[in-house]
Amino acid sequence: MKVPSLIGFLLFATNAGLVAPAYAQSAAPDPLASPFHAGLRLGYLRNFQQTSSLIVADCPQCGTFSNGSGNGFDVQLFGEVPFNFYRRLDLTFGAGFAQRGGAFGQSVTDAEQVLTNTSTNTAVDVPFTRLNSFSASLAYIDLSGGVRITPLKKIPAYFSADLDADIPAGHSVTYTQTESIISPGLLYPQNHLTTRTDGAGAIDGVNTLFGVRGTLGYELPFGPILTASPELSYYLPMNSVSTSRPWRVSSVSVGMAIRWNEPGKSVIEEPAPAPQAPAKPPIVAREDPNLLAPKLSAAALVSQPLHIIETTVTETFPILPYIFFDSASAVLPDRFAQMTSSNAAQFKESDLPHRSLESYYQILNVIGSRLQTNPIATLTINGTTDGREGMDEGKELAERRANAVRDYFVKVWGIEPTRLIITTSDVPKNPSSTQYAEGYEENRRAELSSDNDQILKPIVHERFREESALPKAIPIALSATSSIGVRDWHLSIVLRGSSIYETSGEGAPPASLDWKPSEGQVESLAKSLSEKDSLALNFEATAANGAHSSEQAAFPASKSLNPFELSRLSLIVFDFDQSRIDEQNQRMIAQFVAKSFYPASSATITGSTDNLGELDHNQKLSEDRAFNVRDLILADKPEAKITSAKGIGPSNLLYDNHLPEGRYYCRTVKVEVETPLDSILTGQK
Repeated sequence: MKVPSLIGFLLFATNAGLVAPAYAQSAAPDPLASPFHAGLRLGYLRNFQQTSSLIVADCPQCGTFSNGSGNGFDVQLFGEVPFNFYRRLDLTFGAGFAQRGGAFGQSVTDAEQVLTNTSTNTAVDVPFTRLNSFSASLAYIDLSGGVRITPLKKIPAYFSADLDADIPAGHSVTYTQTESIISPGLLYPQNHLTTRTDGAGAIDGVNTLFGVRGTLGYELPFGPILTASPELSYYLPMNSVSTSRPWRVSSVSVGMAIRWNEPGKSVIEEPAPAPQAPAKPPIVAREDPNLLAPKLSAAALVSQPLHIIETTVTETFPILPYIFFDSASAVLPDRFAQMTSSNAAQFKESDLPHRSLESYYQILNVIGSRLQTNPIATLTINGTTDGREGMDEGKELAERRANAVRDYFVKVWGIEPTRLIITTSDVPKNPSSTQYAEGYEENRRAELSSDNDQILKPIVHERFREESALPKAIPIALSATSSIGVRDWHLSIVLRGSSIYETSGEGAPPASLDWKPSEGQVESLAKSLSEKDSLALNFEATAANGAHSSEQAAFPASKSLNPFELSRLSLIVFDFDQSRIDEQNQRMIAQFVAKSFYPASSATITGSTDNLGELDHNQKLSEDRAFNVRDLILADKPEAKITSAKGIGPSNLLYDNHLPEGRYYCRTVKVEVETPLDSILTGQK
């Protein structure tokens, strides 16, 4: 039976009650009821061949083919999975076979040698009309993926959009090209016939076809777990059939899709029972889906409210004066922030993020801006290699690395080249150990130094607000139950209509989950919370039949200002396996102490290392770094109250140790000075 006839028969049978009579009087199945659909799609294709290819290769004067058409079919196995966040949207995928063949041709009037007398075998040039025809058999393995939307809950009409990839099916992509004499009634001398074959075989340069397909369909009940859907589709090509000729194929398809819905999930009403007595109307068995809606509960399992503490912080970030390069490369890596000369004027050091590594990636712009501000300062740029990058080649590479940094300052920041001094060395003055592969990475760099302390002075962020949350994690108890099962759930934490946190999942929710507020969430809460406030827990769940429930609970939240101000110094002053503090950084620590220590202040000092080397050695190294900083502070300010000085080795890696700068920023001593606000307000030193 042809596909159009099959569609007509199924439509007729459904309307007439011939197909699945037990369901003819019931409501159509809810398209949202089943969590999974699978099926088979059959279709008749009308293919439209679009071309302007030459009739004879390399002969434009011989004419071009005109558009044509042809018939084909497609068959496909497909699956559909409901999208988690919108219940009437399905993700679709399929695989099958498509025949997109057809023919095109062009009539040509020309002169040709033909037989005018077959008995004498005489050939003459005679103007005549011939038809050049090109017919193709285009068979493809069809793979597709896309979305299907059923916009109306009560009407099972749908629209789908798919991306198709048609892979040529082996030797099934072939062609035949012929010529036929239309007038006068003559014969070709080659075969004494009115038709001859100019070529045949596999199509040269055949491509995998890519296209988009849009489909309209309507689901009709076909049984307790089956639906039949007449469909109308249009396929739009995105590329040519072959690289050897301009040729595209679009298709209109009329077909039928048979869908299987997962058993036990369809919401199809039972047929009405026969009336038992004339006096009583028939009773239709119905089940209110809302009776099966999930029963919900949600609560925050904390004995104390969520509390946001705002602390006034002054942070000092010493600059790591190294620009690291990839192996055998003199190109500035993309992780270093780079700008154009036109937007350099908008750069402000005060706008840098309050985080060490992110500020470091702005080092080229920080130093460029400072060189502009200090017009007599000079900068020395020393290019180095890892010691393995060759001798003569290594020196040239080191120089190119230094020049790459210099060129950025010249082109973007307009610094005079005479102020930028280029030097080179095979390895850095204080090289990292090449006992580890990471040491080679750290030695491939450009080192920056200046005759003016203002150029490489620390980055200081004055008195900004830093937020923290207590407790760090908030356990939330969830419960959603339904006699037919829970399909999905969604939880959001809301403050005055704005969502702070959201999470969701399929099936029943976990008995509890931990919400650990991120930096961004804590910052958002700090902006909106009042001193005493509350957050709303919005909890929703959907049963397997689509019935929906929602529940709201509240838990308290508050905000306060820390009565202590914090001054923080993160010393990036240590090369690999070093604990000595150089003169420039001694001056920086002295400036920090003079500005940050008050009589009521107390300080903690914590030394750390990267993850290279033995654990015991790193622990001792981190302690030496912390004790050296402690002794330097006490030598300058003997009355300073230092409550703790310790080393933690590599136990708390704050930065990515796969990067050289990440390892350097872990070789640090952090000094935190806590001062009561009233001491700062009275200005008592």
